[in-house]
Amino acid sequence: MSSIESNERLMLIIICVIPFAALLYCGLVFATLLTVPAAKTYPLIFGGVFALIPLVTGAAIWVGPRRSSSHDSVK
Repeated sequence: MSSIESNERLMLIIICVIPFAALLYCGLVFATLLTVPAAKTYPLIFGGVFALIPLVTGAAIWVGPRRSSSHDSVK
């Protein structure tokens, strides 16, 4: 299997999986905010935490490979 075919499969998997993962995450957030008493008392804090989790995860994925490739170019 060439790398182009594997990249196409990877993109297809990513395109299909990410929306379902986002829906699952939104359901988890709503369920938590509706059932956990502390989340009902402090909804802005919990909402902020739930908003930061995907942001930090995405930033780590975005920056991670660039960090390792920049070290390779320095050598």
